[in-house]
Amino acid sequence: MSECKITGLGIHLKVGDFDRSRKFYESLGFRPIFAYGDEKFRSTLPKGLASAPERYRGMTFEVPGGAKLEIAEGHIAITNSSVFKEQVKTPKISAMISVESLVPLLKNANVNIKVPIRHYYWGTIEAAFRDPDGFVLVFIAPFSEEELKRVRDVRAVETVKSGK
Repeated sequence: MSECKITGLGIHLKVGDFDRSRKFYESLGFRPIFAYGDEKFRSTLPKGLASAPERYRGMTFEVPGGAKLEIAEGHIAITNSSVFKEQVKTPKISAMISVESLVPLLKNANVNIKVPIRHYYWGTIEAAFRDPDGFVLVFIAPFSEEELKRVRDVRAVETVKSGK
């Protein structure tokens, strides 16, 4: 049997408030590469952004490295629209996003971090929080003494030592 050649990964989030989610993800630095919706919505998009007509609005963001994040207020395969209004209540699944520094994120007014920023013994500093629909995002910066100092200037950091 031949092996499946994976060429990318994307996450599709069904959102309850498209405008709020779009503003949230754009404020984090996600760059839109495609959008869909009615003519009125598409006329407001940045010039040159690829788009397509659809009954509901959606937007795809590209993450450096080739991953994609899509938000939408509808989906052609989902007939029960109430799913879009549901809050994600479990942290069972989360997105892990690598960044050079956590500092811009910690200064972002759209981000509400309710758990400690953590410096892990394996060499990362991580911040976890939820998007407007409750989906968990974990932003990960490589550890350095300089980054730890910059983060501590903004927020307290908890150090997690080896479980051995």
